[in-house]
Amino acid sequence: MKTRGILLLCFLLTGCDQPNETQLRLDASRQLQRTIDTNPLRGSCESIARGREWLTPRTLEQLEAKGCQNVLRSATETNFTHTETFHRALTTVCGGIQGKSFTGTTLNRRFIYSSDEKALVIEPMTDQDKTRFEGHKTLQQLQDDFDRQMTQYCQ
Repeated sequence: MKTRGILLLCFLLTGCDQPNETQLRLDASRQLQRTIDTNPLRGSCESIARGREWLTPRTLEQLEAKGCQNVLRSATETNFTHTETFHRALTTVCGGIQGKSFTGTTLNRRFIYSSDEKALVIEPMTDQDKTRFEGHKTLQQLQDDFDRQMTQYCQ
């Protein structure tokens, strides 16, 4: 009887150490905030915009010259448009985000979050999306890599 009870308990606890979908989305949200806040261009865009909601034509020109129309302004102003959790070789949360750039345009991007690696990748759309680790690749190569990862982990 004892062994049956222990087996039943083990069976019930199997998988309890795995995060549920709500926890995975929360983790993805935190990682999204970190990714937006640590964008290398964000600092220079912020210093040009100086937190102003209303931008002068000259300020807009300066922001566009730096590529700030492609940089998400704030994690708090960026929302998930949809998410889906996949349990394959890696557990991933995939979906889309929408947020405002420093010039006020709306940016829509796809993302992949790996809970195992605690890493979030936002779809690269411009040369400004390259990180120092991806500097040697062309934008097209980065987009192809992202599409391949979407196919591999998010279907």
